[in-house]
Amino acid sequence: MDIYSLVATNIRSKGHPVPMAAKAEDRYYRDQVALPRLNPGLLGSIVATTCAILILVGMTPT
Repeated sequence: MDIYSLVATNIRSKGHPVPMAAKAEDRYYRDQVALPRLNPGLLGSIVATTCAILILVGMTPT
């Protein structure tokens, strides 16, 4: 859990907060922490950048 979601869940609104059931709270935090999925375009860019860096490092004289 990061600090922003912790603060966001504890900010008092004008009305009284409705308490969440334990199952709903678990689902809320699980959805907040989910990692984004890598689409093929982003994955291809990461691979291309890694290859370019490895080629450049390999070309440096020792």
